[in-house]
Amino acid sequence: MIAVSPHAVPGHVSHEYTDHVSILKFIERNWSLPPVSDRSRDNLPDPKVTKTNAYVPTNSPAIGDLFDLFDFGQT
Repeated sequence: MIAVSPHAVPGHVSHEYTDHVSILKFIERNWSLPPVSDRSRDNLPDPKVTKTNAYVPTNSPAIGDLFDLFDFGQT
C-alpha cells in the first residue's frame, strides 16, 4: 500500500502486519467509531512486536490500523 496524503510520513516504510481490514480499523480509530461487529476482524488488536523481529506480532492474530503511516500533528 502506498499512502498519498499531506499527512503521510515521508519515506516511512511500515513493517506492521496489515490487510484490507486495516483500512476499516483506520477509519474506526480516526473517527472514534465502534467496530462493525463483535465477530469481525477489525476487533483484532494492533500488532505488538519485538526489536529483534518486527515482522511477527507477539500477540497474534493482530492487524495494524495504518496509523504509523501518518503524522496528523504536522501542518
